[in-house]
Amino acid sequence: MHRSKASTEQRPRTLLICVNRRFGSDKPSCAARGSVEIADALEAGVRTRRIDIETERLRCFGQCPHGPNLRPAPGGSFFHRVAIEDVPSVLDTLEKTCGTRSETAAEKPVPPLHLLGS
Repeated sequence: MHRSKASTEQRPRTLLICVNRRFGSDKPSCAARGSVEIADALEAGVRTRRIDIETERLRCFGQCPHGPNLRPAPGGSFFHRVAIEDVPSVLDTLEKTCGTRSETAAEKPVPPLHLLGS
């Protein structure tokens, strides 16, 4: 796993996880390298450890040769070439950077923004 340098000091709110798969292509893709399983493990770990960050699956960062790729946003540094074995380390980094939610906040469901209306 390799990390690029963060662009800002702002606390990340969302962990973006690339799950792009290039069907019928000999070009690399994050999903072909295990990013769906990595996303499943990260989402479960964030919930279990109550890390104060949301997760979101994306289709592409444009970093396919370096994948699987993750990026805490806004402003977080990329995680490149992430393997399933790296998930505990990524979760440790996220917990240190983002902190944890209180038990009540972690259990309280929040409706998706598009359902809240204007």
